[in-house]
Amino acid sequence: MIPTGRLDGIHNKSYGGSSTLSSFEGAGQPLNVAIMGGGKRCKKFLEFLQLTQVPNPPIRILGVSDLDENSPCMIYARKLGIHTTTDFRDIYRLKDLHLIIELAGSPQVADLIYQTKPPEVSLLDHKGAALLYSLVQMEMQRAKVERERQEYEQRQRKRIQVILNSLPYRVMVVNRDFTIDTVNQTFLEEMGVTEEEVIGKPCYEVRHSLDKPCNRYGKPCYLEEGFKIGEHKKFSSIYKEYVDENNEQRFEVSTIAPIFDEGGNVVQILEVSRDITDRIKLEKEVEKAKTFFQNVIESTVDGIVVVDTKGNVLIFNEGMERLTGYSTKEIMNKGHLSNFYDIETAKENMRKMRSDQYGPPGKLNPVTMTITTKDGEKIPVTLSASIITIDGKEVGSVGVFTDMREILQMRKELEQAHLQLVQSEKIASVGRMAAGVAHEINNPLSGILIYAELLKEAIKDNHQLTSDVQEIIDQTLRCKKIVAELLEFSRQSIGKTSAFTVEELVTKSLNLLINQASFQDIKVITEIESDIPEMIGDFGQLQQVLTNLFINAADAMQGKGTLTIRARFNKDENKFLIEVADTGPGIPEHLRDKIFDIFFTTKPVGKGTGLGLSISQNIMNLHGGNIRVECPPDGGTVFYIELPLESKTTVSEEPLFVGMSE
Repeated sequence: MIPTGRLDGIHNKSYGGSSTLSSFEGAGQPLNVAIMGGGKRCKKFLEFLQLTQVPNPPIRILGVSDLDENSPCMIYARKLGIHTTTDFRDIYRLKDLHLIIELAGSPQVADLIYQTKPPEVSLLDHKGAALLYSLVQMEMQRAKVERERQEYEQRQRKRIQVILNSLPYRVMVVNRDFTIDTVNQTFLEEMGVTEEEVIGKPCYEVRHSLDKPCNRYGKPCYLEEGFKIGEHKKFSSIYKEYVDENNEQRFEVSTIAPIFDEGGNVVQILEVSRDITDRIKLEKEVEKAKTFFQNVIESTVDGIVVVDTKGNVLIFNEGMERLTGYSTKEIMNKGHLSNFYDIETAKENMRKMRSDQYGPPGKLNPVTMTITTKDGEKIPVTLSASIITIDGKEVGSVGVFTDMREILQMRKELEQAHLQLVQSEKIASVGRMAAGVAHEINNPLSGILIYAELLKEAIKDNHQLTSDVQEIIDQTLRCKKIVAELLEFSRQSIGKTSAFTVEELVTKSLNLLINQASFQDIKVITEIESDIPEMIGDFGQLQQVLTNLFINAADAMQGKGTLTIRARFNKDENKFLIEVADTGPGIPEHLRDKIFDIFFTTKPVGKGTGLGLSISQNIMNLHGGNIRVECPPDGGTVFYIELPLESKTTVSEEPLFVGMSE
């Protein structure tokens, strides 16, 4: 242990560590030091080292020793994680120890350390420590100043780099040996390279993928010229056109500027460049669009006229030439729209354009008027016009003139067609009256059936007469069926409504037909989605719709094929979706828009009445749904039914046919 006071019997001597300090000053490696004596001077020394931290400190404290483990320096050293001990000989065992500093302030302590320390470890007493403190302070202050200078330069460089990176142009700084010193982010992104692939590399390698300077390949070197121009303190802009590695034509403009050192010598060249290929292409596109626009104006059927605020004609297209009989040259020479356009009408139309009562402000919705041809003929036209403004100031107007002569002729023909349609409606009304009369025939038909049955019973032994009477009965039943279907079609309201499942509706509709002969060779597939909610409607009417579709499918397939029924519920739209598909030949395209017409049928005479799909569509409408048909390219027919979750309630109305009742 090392006492902090003097030791009697030990004489004061001079101790040095010059060899260690000399090697420390030039080695560039930290000096590993232990301190003997944990008083205030030790703590002050540690605090100095701690406060003046540098990246590569010249001194590294390995341990502190003092008899009093609670001395100020011992406590502080433990906080810093430095090894502490009350046995000074323990210090000698520290690895790679170079120097022991005695800060106890006692010659006896220094003499004891000198006698017991390892020979390769130097000793510096408290007097020499003051000198070391000064040297270390100077070295660390120098290192601190150097660090701050480097940090400042780094901050400045980063700040400059941030500014450069914010520029939308490529920036490159090139040294005199044509190696790249600095680039910005735009350069890296547009060139598709990283900073490591650029900095320090020759510019001709990075920019043009060359292994030698550009001038050695017979290409001009603008940067070399820049160094020469820079001697006269000038900058220049260069326009370049080249073909890139993808064999695409590119355009670029570069500005070359010299960078001088403190002596006014050109040491670097700054190149700011930007790719203007898009701009050049845009200019070409604008030119192309201008030409296209001119062609559109010239080739359009309508007449287009552009005038300035005084009415002088600026554009007069071919449409106006055809419309007025004037050539563009003639109208330009005369130079005013009053040659074909009544000036008072023009003023009135301008007034309308400036208001908001005849269209959006600055525009004129189509108005009818007349223009005067070169021969003096008045031609009816419609005019659509707009005021042309630049920076909020009126500079002219444009008008589009449409020749109305053909349109008026078509309108006349349409009016005639309308009269014919009205006449057809009258004929249709007669047809509806005839259908109404059919209702009145229903009762006589019933009488005919009764008496025919009686007659058949009376002459049952006469086979010939019985056959004739049966024909009367069959034809009478056919008449009653037609009358019944007409009565069904006339219904304008839903009957009794109830709640039922889609599966129940489909199953019961199939059960009515599945055992009939026409369904024996038909494969029926049902795909009904689970968890479908119940629907509300007239079960009987909806069953009639499905039954009719199933029968039509069987007829189309001639009793052989596959009938597929799919059902699901669309939660987003609250709709039931039912599909009825067959594998028949399909419906010819020219007949698809007619199949829902009343009395239209594709079946042979006597086979169908043409009322089934009409009635089905009527039932769908009454339930707030719809029915449509599609024929896939690979054959077959698919009917699509859409029904809402809850059917509409329709108030009962008068029958469609006069004289009919439920």
